[in-house]
Amino acid sequence: MKIRGKLLLAFSLFSISLLVLLTLILQIEVSRHFGLLVCQPVNSLSPVMSQSIQFHFDQALKQSLIWTLASFVAITMLIAAFLSKLFTKRILQMQELATQIAHGQWQLTVPAHGRDELSLLAKTMNYLAQQLNHQEKLRTHLTQDIAHELRTPLTTLKSHIEAFLDGVWEPSRERLHSCLEEVERFESLVSGVETLYKADMLEAKPATKIEVNDMTASLVHFFEPRCVAAELTLQVKTAGHPLWIDANPDDVYQILWNLLDNAVKYTPTGGLIEVTTGENLQGSFVRIRDTGIGIPKAELDNIFERFYRVDKSRNRRTGGSGLGLAIVKRLASLSGAAVEVESQINKGSTFTVCWPRKDSPAVP
Repeated sequence: MKIRGKLLLAFSLFSISLLVLLTLILQIEVSRHFGLLVCQPVNSLSPVMSQSIQFHFDQALKQSLIWTLASFVAITMLIAAFLSKLFTKRILQMQELATQIAHGQWQLTVPAHGRDELSLLAKTMNYLAQQLNHQEKLRTHLTQDIAHELRTPLTTLKSHIEAFLDGVWEPSRERLHSCLEEVERFESLVSGVETLYKADMLEAKPATKIEVNDMTASLVHFFEPRCVAAELTLQVKTAGHPLWIDANPDDVYQILWNLLDNAVKYTPTGGLIEVTTGENLQGSFVRIRDTGIGIPKAELDNIFERFYRVDKSRNRRTGGSGLGLAIVKRLASLSGAAVEVESQINKGSTFTVCWPRKDSPAVP
């Protein structure tokens, strides 16, 4: 039985049962009080008259109750039918939407007026459809992006090797080094995909107590030569007290590495990169701010998608492989951390990774 029929049946049975019960109580009580108060004066009349009055009273009471019961049942059925249709109409719309979503029509929406549970369900269905539509758009570009990333180094290598075989080029040190760079690009892409695959397949790794200030300082020290070579100013501001988190050291290191690598890559000569550690209401955080090229506001929701890049030209200097931030998001979620980003075009970007608050370890 459909939900509309169930609502109609349940409402009707409840209402009719309640009315029958009230009818029986009314008939019993009216007859009892009639017998107590009215029957004595009536009995003083002739037997024929008293019986006639008693008979007509009983008939009038029964007929009134029957007509009342019949009218109430009819009205109840109409109200139940209207209410069941009203409630099930939106449910059927959501069912239809879910069916159409299953067939790829993610642009459809269900009216979501009001603040009741059905309205909240409709809003959730609409949000689900929007997210599926968004993911489908990303998926349609994923194959093309992967193919392009793989084709670029392979095409370069093929052209170089063909030139060597045809005698157009001599295999000089510079040209062999160019081939080696293409192999390294290919190797870097494969390594990034492998890292992301492992992050997707593995559960959260065993966590240990990590002191955020020490790890951040160690990583920043490693990036100092790159910043000097790129003529960038690298500043570190650590909290005045230890910051302890529960996470896997390799995951935390990879997260901060990817963010710092992006900051160096996308900050022009003479720019500033600032690394800050501290605490807020959510827990301990590491904030990496740069004065680089920035990210358009419309792209902020997509930058953590794998193979997604803001630079559509796919320039290796400004495009990257599109896997770094996807890895950051995945590894952060495994350690219970949240990643937030703020950015403005030509003013820079700020990435904040925040781990839940933990107590410092006991001193032995």
